[in-house]
Amino acid sequence: MPVVSACRVSTFRFRSSCLLVALVLCPCLGSVADTDRDGIAYFERKIRPVLVEHCYECHSEGAKKVGAKLLLDSRAAILRGGESGPALVAGKPEASRIIQALRWADELEMPPDDPLPETVVHDFVEWIRRGAPDPRKESKAANTARETEAPNADGSLWSFEPIRDPSLPKVERETWPRDPIDRFVLARMEAENLTPTRDADAERLIRRLYFDLVGLAPTFDEIAAFRVAHARDARKATEDLVDRLLGHSGFGERWGRHWLDVARYGESNGNDGLGRNSTFPHAWRYRNWVIDAFNRDLPYDQFITQQIAGDRLPAKDRRERNGHLVATGFLAIGWKPAVAMNQNFAMDVVDDQINAVSTAVMGLSVACARCHDHKHDPIPTRDYYALAGIFRSTETLYGRAGNEGLTAPATPLHELLPEDTPIREESSVFVLPPAYSAAIDELEPLVHERLDTIPKTLEADKKIGFAKGLFASAEGGRLVSSAVVPADSYSISFWFRNDLPNDARPITTYLFSLGRLGDKKQIGDNFGIGGKHDRSTTGRLFIWNGQGANQSLKGRTVLPPKEWHHVVLVRDGERVRVYLNGETKPEIDGQVKATAPEGRKISLGARNDRFAPLSGGLAEFAAFDRALSAAEALRLHSASGRPKGTRKVRASAVAMGVRDRKKIEDCKINIDGNSKKLGAVVPRGFLSAVKTKAKAASLDAKSSGRLQLAKWLVGDDHPQASRVIVNRMWLHLFGRAIVTTPDDFGVYGARPSHPDLLDHLATRFVRDGRSMKKMIRAIVLSRTYRLSSSPANGEATRRDGDNVWLARHSRRRLDAEALRDRILQASGELDSTLRDGSDIDQLDALINFPPGEAKYLHKPSLRRSVYLCMLRDAMPPELAAFDLPDGLSIVGQREVTTKPTQTLFLLNSPFVVARSQALAKSLLENPERGTSGVGEAERVRVAFRRVLSRNPSTNELESSLAYLREISQALTGTADRDEKAWASLVQGLLATSEFRYID
Repeated sequence: MPVVSACRVSTFRFRSSCLLVALVLCPCLGSVADTDRDGIAYFERKIRPVLVEHCYECHSEGAKKVGAKLLLDSRAAILRGGESGPALVAGKPEASRIIQALRWADELEMPPDDPLPETVVHDFVEWIRRGAPDPRKESKAANTARETEAPNADGSLWSFEPIRDPSLPKVERETWPRDPIDRFVLARMEAENLTPTRDADAERLIRRLYFDLVGLAPTFDEIAAFRVAHARDARKATEDLVDRLLGHSGFGERWGRHWLDVARYGESNGNDGLGRNSTFPHAWRYRNWVIDAFNRDLPYDQFITQQIAGDRLPAKDRRERNGHLVATGFLAIGWKPAVAMNQNFAMDVVDDQINAVSTAVMGLSVACARCHDHKHDPIPTRDYYALAGIFRSTETLYGRAGNEGLTAPATPLHELLPEDTPIREESSVFVLPPAYSAAIDELEPLVHERLDTIPKTLEADKKIGFAKGLFASAEGGRLVSSAVVPADSYSISFWFRNDLPNDARPITTYLFSLGRLGDKKQIGDNFGIGGKHDRSTTGRLFIWNGQGANQSLKGRTVLPPKEWHHVVLVRDGERVRVYLNGETKPEIDGQVKATAPEGRKISLGARNDRFAPLSGGLAEFAAFDRALSAAEALRLHSASGRPKGTRKVRASAVAMGVRDRKKIEDCKINIDGNSKKLGAVVPRGFLSAVKTKAKAASLDAKSSGRLQLAKWLVGDDHPQASRVIVNRMWLHLFGRAIVTTPDDFGVYGARPSHPDLLDHLATRFVRDGRSMKKMIRAIVLSRTYRLSSSPANGEATRRDGDNVWLARHSRRRLDAEALRDRILQASGELDSTLRDGSDIDQLDALINFPPGEAKYLHKPSLRRSVYLCMLRDAMPPELAAFDLPDGLSIVGQREVTTKPTQTLFLLNSPFVVARSQALAKSLLENPERGTSGVGEAERVRVAFRRVLSRNPSTNELESSLAYLREISQALTGTADRDEKAWASLVQGLLATSEFRYID
């Protein structure tokens, strides 16, 4: 609240009853999903396998002796419990005896032999917290009877049937439809004896289109202009508006957020089961890729293919290559259980990927078949492990996991290349002119080898190769010279190329060593490139004189890998200089004691004990038994003809994602989902119940099969993929999907309310090149979409209260992101620029020690809500009250609830209060278009235009002015009295039903 007492302001608000009637309308109650489908999927993945493996032997109908008269093989039995009472209390884990038993507490110890891992106990706690959803209702006899029925006898497998291109239905009102969509909808209305309501007026239509397409409100002036254009030519005005909004950058931000719900997007792991929550500092790149894909209208088949197998696709340039790699973050950003004491960690990651792909694209939870044949859908366990082989042959790159090995083993990340250079790296063909060799010889070297053929004076390991024009290739070997140079006066010169990332190892590589071979103390000069052991030397040259004196010097330049560099190292007594790539100023210049012992030898390409060998190339080595002068050292590089200086290394850009493993293999069945109990090998493949032209038999032994899987999923004849995505689009435009379980097209999912319409949309979508913008454009230009939300009559509401038959449009509440963005827009503070990065993009750590620490990571922001940091188990406080998904599971349709916390947020949130104050200040200082000196009534009008995009009615104007007078009088003597009064009024407008709902 403002500085004035919250109680005082609230009192004055509610005393003004006329203002409450005029401004704060009662919100419509939202609906809650009929069944917890995500919870059932959670049960199938996390709970049923444990019960089967550890509990059924003693606590099921098939047990030889039922322990403690407790059955755990059905929901009714587990709620009924045994001798000690109910085994669980739904929603209350701590009051559930099964949790006490799993924790071995209060003399309850189950399983009796050994306690289950803490991660499993956490799974049961989470399951009960969700209400213990459990589909186990049918007896074995009932299951057997159902399995013997003819396939799809009841139409329950409708989504497995081929997509048809249905003919247009006949309708009585021939002049009403404007698009084939309307004919399918009208036919169903007429079958139900319903009449479509009138068309929405211009004001409501433009507001609806703005929020649905870009998630923002039209301004007062935009509404006025559209009203005029709509009156002149409604069709053209609407088409022009839709095309403009589809081309707006906000389209990708609005619709990208819808997909991020499906992709279970999060920027941290979430509780791994051991109370840890590691950050995903690079997940934001996937978020931005999704937004950009929608704005570019990336065809849906490419959109899906890049997310599943972008690393397997060709690219015309670095920008496209980087995009393909970032897209695969879809498979890497999922929640992961702790690896500690979890023998199934690798398969749990695979399970998440199977579930993400199958549910997001097909609307089928294939993951339920991990432990047993799917109980409802025609998905046998063998099909699950056919897919598992594809993802087991895939390496998941999620990063360091907060540098906590108990959470997950660290992995590399995709390295993204600078986009302003060609896609190919510098050619490995490296040429030095004869003049360069001549310049070395003029300085009378002790040793000189070009290294383009086997050297005569150097001993080469087997891992050093030579080729004319390519020089020496080093892959873990070294070159050794027995030539003796003085320990305190010598010079060396050579070229090298390091192919490893600078932080790939504790020491990236040793390039040169002067000491005894195999000396464990490395006494002598050791010259190399620093790695991740000391971040201050990562990628920089250094020299170290061994464990005795333990002195070192480091360079200032980070060397770009995969490029050739020239170095001249000069020791003159205790002074050491290193010249890099012809730069006049030495890269290293300082004092280091000469410690090389008797019996010393020169090692090139590794340390004297072979530690941290070079992976890359070596060329034109020379050693001198004296200290070269600066002019002599620089003359060498000048003679090479190569450019002087070192290219500046850009900050490393990395991304989460996946890539094929080096070893491609099929997967064995994990009996009861246990990766330690293995059954038969299942060849990699797809779902056997889905009949398409693409065959899994085409998978080869050289790749995981993800690319073939992606192409199979988005093939023209796949029965689910196009149905699922057009159903998702319909949902976001109407508030109710054609299939009201958008993530479940299986037997227990909802049947389509308009099956012919669904197939028409799917067919049309494929025919139009799978353009999501074209599909959305067609839907919003249909007459069905443009109907008023007011019913034609009371009978229509009574007969179709849920608006299944679409005789009107449905009134909907703004979701969390749209509400926050609209508040910022009204206050005039919204920053509409795109955002790279995240609040945690520099933080790779665990974020919930101490508990609650994560909430301090959210930084104030005026950008759109899609760019807020989405930490699992610590979502942005500005969004959390309004049914924001938790990022742990796929959410195709958000819950819409009405809770007291939502009203409290609008009344007490510091965010809402600050925005109200900002708008109040602008009204008092500069109400609109730079004018000043306006009266109170005009300020009220401007406030209504900014918040509600309209002028106030006479009653609203009078009520608002009366409210301002009343509260201003009560605040007499308070600093900034006028600003606080206006902020209070503005906050009341932001809390109105009209502000939060669209018609």
